[in-house]
Amino acid sequence: MAGAHNKGDPEQMQRTIRLALILALLGLLLAACGAQQGAGTAAEPTAAPAAEPTVAPEQPAAPAEEPTEVPEVLGSGETTITIWHRWEGEYYNAIQQIFADYATANNVKIELLLVPDVANKAQVAVPSGQGPDIIAWVNDRIGSSALQQIIQPLDQYGIDQAYLTENFAPVAAEAMIYNGQVYGVPESMEAITFIYNKALISEDELPQSTDELIAMAQEYNQPPDKYLFVYNARGDIYAGAPWWHGAGVTLVTPEGTTEVSSPEGVEAANLIKRFSEIMPTELAYDESNTLFLDGKAAIIMNGPWVIADYVAKGIDFGLTPIPTISSSGQPGKPFVGVKLLMLATNAKNPDAAVALMKHYGSAEVQARLAEVNKQVPANLQAQAQAQDDPVIAGFIAQTANGVPMPNTEFIAAMWDPFNKMTEAIWTGAAEPEQAVQDGAALFDEQVMDLR
Repeated sequence: MAGAHNKGDPEQMQRTIRLALILALLGLLLAACGAQQGAGTAAEPTAAPAAEPTVAPEQPAAPAEEPTEVPEVLGSGETTITIWHRWEGEYYNAIQQIFADYATANNVKIELLLVPDVANKAQVAVPSGQGPDIIAWVNDRIGSSALQQIIQPLDQYGIDQAYLTENFAPVAAEAMIYNGQVYGVPESMEAITFIYNKALISEDELPQSTDELIAMAQEYNQPPDKYLFVYNARGDIYAGAPWWHGAGVTLVTPEGTTEVSSPEGVEAANLIKRFSEIMPTELAYDESNTLFLDGKAAIIMNGPWVIADYVAKGIDFGLTPIPTISSSGQPGKPFVGVKLLMLATNAKNPDAAVALMKHYGSAEVQARLAEVNKQVPANLQAQAQAQDDPVIAGFIAQTANGVPMPNTEFIAAMWDPFNKMTEAIWTGAAEPEQAVQDGAALFDEQVMDLR
């Protein structure tokens, strides 16, 4: 989320931010040196302040809590590749095994370190030479990380736009590019789509357009226990993104502008207002998901993270792409978040790290992760191999109509303004025309803080 709006001089603000980071870095390095002398062991990678500073703190911020004491070490080769990641639980086990196999086959040592607060830690550790070789993250962090010189472009290592086009789905390839350069190797994709309960609605009954969806809902609904369609509608721009994109709106451009306050934006806002009339007023994520789990909603718009819950509940469900937006004739287009591996600036073994990144993006690896973890592969050959799984195939079909999560540094200005805009439309606190104007104005204010 973006920080509070400051109206100070931009150059002064930048000097203040740099001063804050220098003070924090000095304090952390001194603390790390003291700990090293006392314990007689190597210091952990230093951590940045828990929040990005907007003004100079009165004193250096304390390091964020360390997620683990030591990394997990795989293999015993002389070349070491260190990866900072967020993988956990059963999901992590399959990934860990892939790296273990690679370490053995290629005589390298791979260090895996779970770093929950990777944004702040990398901001201090990488410039000071204490960072990893690879950072596993999500594509919306590319722009800010590149500007902070936490990551480096991959074109010089043979991972260029031609390589992406040859190996990965277009939406995943596009998500890796920032300012004309490639900054990552895709791992997997996430997007929301329509999920329907086959006991309540058949495939041939599914609505094909938003007008048809609303008309069917008006006949089908019997509140409070029977709804045709629900989703996390109130105050969530991520969930509502398919309507804006499908109407022809770019929510945030690489240059830090928005198109919400436009005729197309008003069309999308009016559609959300119409949805508010066929769904419960208090409809956040938990409420919509509970209605679907309890068999009180025939269709929900949700993502791959919830599939295990539907399977455990015993729901016989299917997936289908989001319907066409009637005002534009274009399909609903959700955000597509792409998990990826990025090469850290100051990587100690960049060539070995890039070789590992290419392996991780291969069809063999991504097909294996699709089978074990039910991840939606970004690799084109792996997608072809995963088509027999109806859930993965359904999400692959939806991502083909999706829009990459913006990787610009200005994405931070999108969340709060557009969540508030969506809330105002949904509750009727503002008419759609006014809501989009207010949302765009607040977005522009937030962008000023990021420039």
